[in-house]
Amino acid sequence: MAVAKRTKLPMLTWTGRSVDPFPLPTAFAISGATEATNRVYAADNLAVMASLLAEFPAKIDLIYIDPPFNTGADFALHGNLTGHAYSDRHANGINGYLSLMLPRLQLIHRLLSPVGTLYVHCDYRASSYLRLLLDEIFGPDNLRAQIIWHYQSGGRQKRCWSAKHDVIWMYSKSDKFTFNLEAIGIRRGDIKRNHMKRHLDASGKAVYSIRSNGKTYTYSEDELMTPADVWTDISHLQQKDPERTGYATQKPEKLLERIVLASSNADDLVADFFAGSGTTAAVAHRLGRRFLISDTSPAAIDACTRRLSSLAAPFALYRP
Repeated sequence: MAVAKRTKLPMLTWTGRSVDPFPLPTAFAISGATEATNRVYAADNLAVMASLLAEFPAKIDLIYIDPPFNTGADFALHGNLTGHAYSDRHANGINGYLSLMLPRLQLIHRLLSPVGTLYVHCDYRASSYLRLLLDEIFGPDNLRAQIIWHYQSGGRQKRCWSAKHDVIWMYSKSDKFTFNLEAIGIRRGDIKRNHMKRHLDASGKAVYSIRSNGKTYTYSEDELMTPADVWTDISHLQQKDPERTGYATQKPEKLLERIVLASSNADDLVADFFAGSGTTAAVAHRLGRRFLISDTSPAAIDACTRRLSSLAAPFALYRP
């Protein structure tokens, strides 16, 4: 396995950043059976990840996180739920936000398998800052994709362009990582692309060919194409969508399904340390993966446990 060569980069600095290695918080004792395959942790993810290091060092196959976006807002519950979901307010603004994210991304790197993949969901408010932190921790050569998730929901701007997309950064630890084209590929079909010529091959099967730089490239209609890094075919959850749990900022299962299918295999270990409504765990269970999730919000833990119980997903709930 070849580990990407690290390029010396300028370090992102901010008020409050320590130049010393981040000291790990004390691992906490947890109640419940430690042999549980699927786990929900009701605790701060920093302490959760520090506690998991002893059991799962470099053993998690896929990590997806949908952390706060540095919006400066508080988020409420909706539908049949009432009350407070979580706060996305940080002391000292972006400085406080980066101080929150840096040690957590460092711990994620230590927990991720050598062939594992990390997906970080964000938007325009923090995506550029997170990219620099991720380059520092994972190495810029291990950036695999900048996925743009485009959706139609939300308001329309009148004095500027309407914000209608999120960014999902995809990083690996090395040049060896799971990517299952057969699970998420799109059949080429009979659509003509790039001035290709359609004809029959020796077996009578329809194929498309194109000549470029002195070489002829031939493709079958049944061949799978890798989806583009701009996702326009997954809708944001609508107000009356049956998937809705009432938890703020919930993401659709189709979004997580594509990520889990592409970057993990059956019985792999999938983690989400900003669990929210539990979409990652619900999808991982449905697709035959194991899961570890955590959240510090009581409303999130309630949403997660209710959702997993409704799916008859076995799990253990841990509290420090």
